[in-house]
Amino acid sequence: MSLVENEWFIQAPWGKICIVAWGDCMDPPVLVCHGNIDSAASFRPLISLLPKKFYYVGMELPGNGKSDPFPPGVLFSSHDILYSIVVVVRHFRWEKFIYLAHSFGSSLGKMYAMAFPDKLTKIIELDPITVNGVMDHENYAKWYQRSYHEYVQNYKKYNLPKEYGPKYKHEEAVTKLIKNRHLTKETAEATLERWSEPTGDGHIRFTFDQRLKIFVHYQISEELAKKLYTNIKIPTLAILTDVSIDRGLFKTTPFFLDEKAYPAGNYRFRIVSGYHDVHVVKPEILAPYVCNFLLYGLQGLDNNAKL
Repeated sequence: MSLVENEWFIQAPWGKICIVAWGDCMDPPVLVCHGNIDSAASFRPLISLLPKKFYYVGMELPGNGKSDPFPPGVLFSSHDILYSIVVVVRHFRWEKFIYLAHSFGSSLGKMYAMAFPDKLTKIIELDPITVNGVMDHENYAKWYQRSYHEYVQNYKKYNLPKEYGPKYKHEEAVTKLIKNRHLTKETAEATLERWSEPTGDGHIRFTFDQRLKIFVHYQISEELAKKLYTNIKIPTLAILTDVSIDRGLFKTTPFFLDEKAYPAGNYRFRIVSGYHDVHVVKPEILAPYVCNFLLYGLQGLDNNAKL
């Protein structure tokens, strides 16, 4: 589809949430949610390849992209971020919708599905590395120190007004994104455009909330994670990357690679070749799976229905 993009803001209790939408608002809605320290721009390449029969609504999570951060001074959690989805859904007055997300956005989708099980009709997860992870009793001290202790010890750093934050040459920032996220120059530029601003002296500074580097992910056991996630009954497609699998990022959630672990038989996964942000760099290898699932659901995946 040709990308006709509209952008506006909706009001949340703490500030504004940026909405970036593609398509006709009269079509069935698909809520699109990016990962941590990212923006709606990351979905442009994929959405350009998806059916025109849906209304794709990208939201930028608090402190990401052009959305306002939470109030300063507070160490927030993934559950606090989850409420931003509630705000968006209420704004559009959706009774039902499809959810498409990447990385941390997929974790939020699982949480939303458990809190509001009757709202979602389909879930599409792109490399859904869960952050509400998996911990045993021996790791509690490490988790606490990594979250609360680290935050308080470096309170000024995480709450420094952006005007006083570090500055970078534009080319330096682009190069860093290309290296760290394996993006192309074009996609790195698009990503950077939504969470940086010029400083007026030939440099730029990042505008994303620094607390996103440390916010709290509530930890649960591997047994509880499996019980919670595999009992979500909404038809779900997960697309995993071989690089993430090889790096052991699903080691504590092996059921992501086992369709039989889901009692309702509602889960399908596919493996593609690429890095974590493959949906940005090579959307054409994900698009056929996503298209079939959007149009035909689980049957489209099982029968390899052709578009």
